[in-house]
Amino acid sequence: MVKYSVFIPGIIFRRGLSTSTSTIYALSTAPGRAALGVIRLSGPRSQTILQRLTRSAKPSPPRTASLRRLYAPTVTTSSPASEILDDALTLFFPAPKSYTGEDVVELHVHGGRAVINAVMDAVRAYGCEPEDDKLARESGDVRAPVRYAEPGEFTRRAYANFRMDLTEVEGVGGMIDAETEMQRVAAISAAGGYMRRLYNSWQAELLEISGLMAAIIDFSEEGYFDTSGSLFHDSIANTSKLLSSIQKHSYQIERSEILLSGVKLALLGPPNAGKSSLLNLLARRDAAIVSTTPGTTRDIVEIGLEIGGYKVVLTDTAGLRLASVVGDVEAQGIIRAKKASAEADVVIAVIPAVMEDPEWHKVVKDEILNLQEIGVDNMFDNYSLDPMPSPEKTIIVALNKTDMMQDPERELPILVSQISKELNILEDRIFPISCTEGGGVDKLMQYLVKSFEGLADLGSDAPIGASLRVQEIIRNDVVPSLQRFLEHAQDDDVVFASEEIRYAAEAIGRITGETTAIEDVLGVVFSRFCVGK
Repeated sequence: MVKYSVFIPGIIFRRGLSTSTSTIYALSTAPGRAALGVIRLSGPRSQTILQRLTRSAKPSPPRTASLRRLYAPTVTTSSPASEILDDALTLFFPAPKSYTGEDVVELHVHGGRAVINAVMDAVRAYGCEPEDDKLARESGDVRAPVRYAEPGEFTRRAYANFRMDLTEVEGVGGMIDAETEMQRVAAISAAGGYMRRLYNSWQAELLEISGLMAAIIDFSEEGYFDTSGSLFHDSIANTSKLLSSIQKHSYQIERSEILLSGVKLALLGPPNAGKSSLLNLLARRDAAIVSTTPGTTRDIVEIGLEIGGYKVVLTDTAGLRLASVVGDVEAQGIIRAKKASAEADVVIAVIPAVMEDPEWHKVVKDEILNLQEIGVDNMFDNYSLDPMPSPEKTIIVALNKTDMMQDPERELPILVSQISKELNILEDRIFPISCTEGGGVDKLMQYLVKSFEGLADLGSDAPIGASLRVQEIIRNDVVPSLQRFLEHAQDDDVVFASEEIRYAAEAIGRITGETTAIEDVLGVVFSRFCVGK
């Protein structure tokens, strides 16, 4: 394994060599009152500090949870209890098979602030004392400083000691930030090493092709290899196949991004159709004002929520009415409602089962038909706002207020068939509901989850979470280099083709961090981590 220096502003370490002279510690659980708090230590003095905390003459057994009493370095009162800090669960992970690749200690203490502060004070005090016992002398760093960790420093040390690559580092960050089930699934594929293994296999294949190109260049004059031989043509075929796999992977990342960043869901319909009531039902709280007065919602109301494990950005919009019956403020709200619907991935058209004003019916119908023709330029009529429609549009109809119908069993099938024909929407996308009684909402939710799955177009594959850094390297460096290789190879230009393969391999190395040209990315990768990670 190649070992090389890595620079992060203010910090220098050598990847592949455990040269950390300091032992770090931090609270790895959220601060505040809790049942438990986990204090983590990493570095050459970790085991010594644990022995001093527990007043143990023998080293702790590796990877064995032990219930131990922790003692303070100084006694504050005459009471014997004052020297006791806490009864804690302790764990020791010796290097190199630990999270950071160094000696790691975890102290699972009670979560009160006073307990945590007292234990961390003791860690610092024990670690900074002059040490003269045999165990400390054998550590090779008797007077190493003990300090509180910087954000992301535990994971940074794991990266420095080859315990993980940059994709796994970013996966750990994704696990910490995950708010929905889909985000968790996407992050764990990176944190668990799937992305690293995939990218390493790509790099290995490219290095093999690069070696063949070098052989053709070096030995073509001797007649061993030439551009008409099978090796050259096999290299072209293998590169073409690899390029196809990488482009498919890039597409999966882009489609997954819709689910990971949040599906845009907009509610559209006439005033008093029940849009705000439906929003409150989906959000399971009163997020929007509900009133019988037309035009109550004049601006968009946007909230984030989780539906079926998917992150959703739900937008409630102003009711659609004829411009001739609304004021300037409400008119602006209607403009924004149309724009939000045009930009949404999924639109729920909320239509009352009992339509009092036929003119509202026409306005809503025209808007839904416009949304189906997503490429139209005049969606906003005389207004100057530029629409930014989504490349795909799923339109669902929520037929609300069915509880107000006199004979719903007879009337609903007729009404559903009528709306299906008028709006050019399949009947299985029309859901009779009652926001007042909650009827039909569960079926609507189930269909929403199904539509979210269809948006990503991933089939049975799990979503792939990749940082913007990774996406840009694949899109701007790896794919173009392989495309240029194929162009040069078609012209039998082996020299330039070989260079493009080398560029592509180096670009993949920048993704995983297995290259010397990573100084510009490390600071960004680690900057978003919490202190205890």
